[in-house]
Amino acid sequence: MSSGDPVLLLTGATGFVGSELLPILLASRPDRRVVILTRTRDKIPSFGQSVQITTIEGDLTRAGLGLDSATLRQIQREVTEIIHCAAETRFDLPIEEARATNTRGTSNVLRIAQACRRLKKLAHLSTVYVAGRTTGHILETKLCNREGFVNTYQQSKHEAEQIVLDAMATIPAVIYRLSTIIGDSRSGCVRQFNYFHQLLRLLPRNIMPVAPGHPSWLIDVIPTDWSISALAFLFEGCFVPGEVLHICAGASGSPTMAEVRKLTMELFERHPLVKKWLPIKVPEFVSLSAYEEYVQKSMQSGDNLLIELLKVLNQFLPQMGIDQCFDNNEVLQKLEGSGIMLPDFRNYYRKVLRYCLETDWGRKPAVPQ
Repeated sequence: MSSGDPVLLLTGATGFVGSELLPILLASRPDRRVVILTRTRDKIPSFGQSVQITTIEGDLTRAGLGLDSATLRQIQREVTEIIHCAAETRFDLPIEEARATNTRGTSNVLRIAQACRRLKKLAHLSTVYVAGRTTGHILETKLCNREGFVNTYQQSKHEAEQIVLDAMATIPAVIYRLSTIIGDSRSGCVRQFNYFHQLLRLLPRNIMPVAPGHPSWLIDVIPTDWSISALAFLFEGCFVPGEVLHICAGASGSPTMAEVRKLTMELFERHPLVKKWLPIKVPEFVSLSAYEEYVQKSMQSGDNLLIELLKVLNQFLPQMGIDQCFDNNEVLQKLEGSGIMLPDFRNYYRKVLRYCLETDWGRKPAVPQ
């Protein structure tokens, strides 16, 4: 390895985004060596056997990432790039548990970064939902959230961003806020089922008479292949220290809630696997306050199954009752001429939903096409 070769420290390589991003980074720079920080080596994917990759066992929540002094010195001497993907993504954790990884873990990574003598760039992966309960047009800039958060994941990631923003005075860092990734635009394959997919799974079961939201409000979701390709392109070729960028669908690429409902019902009503649930009673869109009133009454109903379901749904469903539009003008300008075009939602959503149905939301293997 020559002194000019890039050495990337990657956290979260076993997670969804990290594992999708890593092969692209390996292919784009054959001279790049990647140092993967992981709690358990045996969870590294098969491409982890590449000669370009070194794995080290560590812990984000510990000072010095839990590394021995010799390993720390080597990192500080050699690392030129850092991508911090690792995060605790559960919505229901107590705030201190969420902070342990998302907030203090980020702080620990930044302390390492400050000591890396060759560091040229650091990317911190965040989420557009650090906006929490803030309504309106969310810009690609620092957010001063005064409206609160829907869950502790949002709060701890917002706090992590503030630490990164403060560190930008001394570290060449950027923040990439990703929207909700729902599946591959070409195959419909879903590698990680999230709250969006679980809401779709519940819809035919006629459980909820109401849902927060408004037919005209936007739902910002993105396909896996576009989001990871955009992320890699921005990091490799368009890195500008100090930027905050939204890898999201934005106003021009986001469907309305009414459109998502219409497309979903069209496929559900035609698909043989949903026949047992017909007819489907579509929940009525209501204000967030009306939904919260429904929840409060239901929690006193004595229906234990509904009560337990609402406890889970309340970790994310109120987000639908917040009117938000995420700006992505900076990202779209940077992607111009790259060939990385955001696919039309209508063209890939049916594939994603069909994949969900035919794999029973990941419980059965996909049938080869």
